[in-house]
This record gives sequence, C-alpha cells and structure tokens, in this order.
Amino acid sequence: FSMKTGRPAKPTTLKLLAGNPGKRPINTREPVTGEIDLMAPPELSEAAVAHWNRNAPMLAKSGVLKQSDRDLLSAYCEAYAAFRDSIDNGKINVPLLGQLRQMLGEMGMTPAARTRIIVDKPAEKEDGKARFFG
Repeated sequence: FSMKTGRPAKPTTLKLLAGNPGKRPINTREPVTGEIDLMAPPELSEAAVAHWNRNAPMLAKSGVLKQSDRDLLSAYCEAYAAFRDSIDNGKINVPLLGQLRQMLGEMGMTPAARTRIIVDKPAEKEDGKARFFG
C-alpha cells in the first residue's frame, strides 16, 4: 500500500476550464456523478442554507459542482456559518478561516483558483445599428 504525496490532483472539470495548461493527459474515464440537486440538504442550519442558496446555483451553472460534491459544499456552508457566527461574537476563528480557504480552492472559488479557469463568455447581444455602423 502506498499513498501519493504532494499536491492534491486538480479536478478534471477545473483542468478543462483552465484549458489544461500543464498539457497532461485528461482522465476520460472519470466517474460521472450527475447534475447536483440544488435543494439544500435538510440537515443544514438556517444560516448554512442561505449560503447554500447563494453558492450552489452559481457553481452548478459553471459546471464545477456535481452531485458527489454536495457533502463538500454542505461542509463549506456550515463552516462559513460558524465563521460568521465567530465574527458576530467578536472572536474570529482563524483555524476555521484556513479550512474555509482550502474548501473554496477545491471548488474554484478563490481569486487564485479562478485565474486558472477559462470559460466562454456569452455572446453579446448585437445592436441592430452596430451591424451597419460598427
């Protein structure tokens, strides 16, 4: 038995969105876990549900979030709610902040993670006059 050490592997979706900058082979046999159920899990706290409802649709629309990621997003939402509570009570939970940052990176939700992601921009609506007057 041996364990791989070093950096955790980047999810294939994030590699593809980034244009596969390392040009390493893409895993074409990665398990397909299906589209995520956007309904917040019933076990989430009220504060975590609000955060879920703000983030799950955005992540699903970007193609990053799949059904198998529900637990990670749930954990992130609860951790975020606990972090906000620590701030509201006047004491920032610094170790929790580190965990939040790590989870954000796993889901491509930090500025540094986004710099490695390339998405197609939606086509701009063409103004009728712009066709003729450029």
